[in-house]
Amino acid sequence: MSSIANPSSARVLIVGAGLTGCTLAHRLAQEGVESVLLERDAVPGGLIRSEHLNGVLYEPHGSHIFHTEDEEVWELANAMTPFRDYRHRVDILADGQILNWPILLSDIERQSRSGEILRQLAERKDVDAAARAQAANFEDWCLELMGPILYERFIKPYTEKQWGRPARELSAAWAPRRVSVRWDNDPYLFPDPYQGWPAGPNGYTDLIDGLLANGRTTLLAGVDVTLDTLAAHAQEAEADAIVLTCPLDVFSGFALGELEWRGILVRNVHVPHVEHAQGAMVVNYPGAEFPFIRIHETKHASGQQCEGTVLGFEFTGAPTRYYPIETEANRRLNDAYQDHLRAELGAERTFFAGRLANYLYIDMDDCMRQALDASEEILASLRVGA
Repeated sequence: MSSIANPSSARVLIVGAGLTGCTLAHRLAQEGVESVLLERDAVPGGLIRSEHLNGVLYEPHGSHIFHTEDEEVWELANAMTPFRDYRHRVDILADGQILNWPILLSDIERQSRSGEILRQLAERKDVDAAARAQAANFEDWCLELMGPILYERFIKPYTEKQWGRPARELSAAWAPRRVSVRWDNDPYLFPDPYQGWPAGPNGYTDLIDGLLANGRTTLLAGVDVTLDTLAAHAQEAEADAIVLTCPLDVFSGFALGELEWRGILVRNVHVPHVEHAQGAMVVNYPGAEFPFIRIHETKHASGQQCEGTVLGFEFTGAPTRYYPIETEANRRLNDAYQDHLRAELGAERTFFAGRLANYLYIDMDDCMRQALDASEEILASLRVGA
């Protein structure tokens, strides 16, 4: 990469047009930098893209709720499409009844063995959950937080069905954001100050379209690029920098081995003549007797007024790359892939952003934040040169 005094004369090649790639392209465009987005699928947006089935707006890949503490990210999302106020509540079928998730103190008296549960919770009320997450595996962290009865009833079967492995093998690093006992009986899943769901007619697709609606981003869809073919695309794009937002093991042809991913498959069904078919947007089914892990119903968040609804049945174990399995071995392997690709493509012009390239289990706001932060690194690099 040659020195560029004016970044607006530069071009950036971005592999992957999901939320991270599209946010990055938008931010670069604001600084006058042109980018070329290469996307394997026929349309951009990745897993958050919304669709319609028999006139009902739904999410084909499962529920996505925008929630964040990051005011800059929230304002950016709302600048692309208006968001309606929506606070996410989840139901769970446990102990033979529909209860709230997260676990509410007010729900415990409705459960069997409630006295034992309350005693186990009282013994653990002062546990520093965030500190424990740095040292414990997922199972130990949960047991320390809530005791064995609630863990075996709510957490263990769901977690092991979702991840396809013993809970003791999973990191506790992400647990504080996903598992809790609510002493204040707040029924909503997320505590973030900014929460909502897109208010436009096309859901999250409107967010993606807004991010791409500038004259400096070129989207090339249906392009399955790998390390072997990247050079030709970079040359054609006259790229001064390359950003990877894709799974690095696949992109590299598994040169260093295969990363572990946990995939899901969502089967969506239109239900006519019913406004809502369940009591919440998401209902969890942790029991092994259910082949699916949860059911999604977007209309709770979209507020769409129309006949019928769509239910999405989520099955785990599909050969897709949805969730990274955060073990030390996988973390080391992804780090090795990043080093490998910097060596192959040039460390000064190679960047990584998003959950796939960084092998992280993160939310939408974190993906956008990583894109914004990566854009600053790229712009600084373009100004300085190599």
